[in-house]
Amino acid sequence: MDKVEIYYFSGSGNSFAVARDVAIRLNAVLTPIMSMINQESIETDANVIGLVFPIYDFKPPQFMEKFICKIKNIQSKYIFAFCTYGIAPSKSLKHLEKTINSCGGNLSAGFAVGMPQNGLGSGKVTQVQKEMMFNEWKNRIDEVCASIKNKKTEEIDTSILFFNILKPQILKMIPVYLAFTKQILFKGIDSLALTSNENCTGCGTCEKICTQNNIEIINNKPSWLDNCINCFACLNWCPNGAINPGDADLSIKNYHHPDVKISDMIIPKK
Repeated sequence: MDKVEIYYFSGSGNSFAVARDVAIRLNAVLTPIMSMINQESIETDANVIGLVFPIYDFKPPQFMEKFICKIKNIQSKYIFAFCTYGIAPSKSLKHLEKTINSCGGNLSAGFAVGMPQNGLGSGKVTQVQKEMMFNEWKNRIDEVCASIKNKKTEEIDTSILFFNILKPQILKMIPVYLAFTKQILFKGIDSLALTSNENCTGCGTCEKICTQNNIEIINNKPSWLDNCINCFACLNWCPNGAINPGDADLSIKNYHHPDVKISDMIIPKK
């Protein structure tokens, strides 16, 4: 019987929800990537390995390459992956495939799962659109899990970015991206650094949820260090909506997956 281990990364809970859904059906062990990223090597007796992550700038997070190349005997594993995306998966899974190949492994199946946008323009996503995304995933879970159980080699999901951008729900975000570009051009990228406003109570949720251990509470306020990867976990899980990227109006609304609790997300500090 196959032993399955799923490694995941998640900021808003979208990728965790997908990883958990798959793990239940495959009787898999769930392991957060950030709990192992600093290990010298990763040894597992699982013969089936899953990777679940959100995409940033239409690519896997940069740390995925570092993580994947630490997996011992990767060439002997059946590997599958899920990426979650808010706008388009583009060729993110193809990028992942190249990384896995360079480390000696092979990506046998890659699936893209649409989930609510949780960064720039997240306030433009309606509840109806969110429910549609959740339902599309629910309707697909059993099919993709059956494929993984049978160790099938599947065509890796990709999309043509141009056609995704032409979708009505994406077109209405254009003003947000124009405001984002204007902010950078006239005030510089540092003007979008995360800060807390007057609604901050110093509760420490942001420090606990930070995937990079990048936040310290100083004088009852969060202070960000230099390791931010813009996963927006702190912003999306803040109970008071007190965290913003600078002073620009980028239509960002606090969001985290409705079926995920903050206790699911917090990785114990080592």
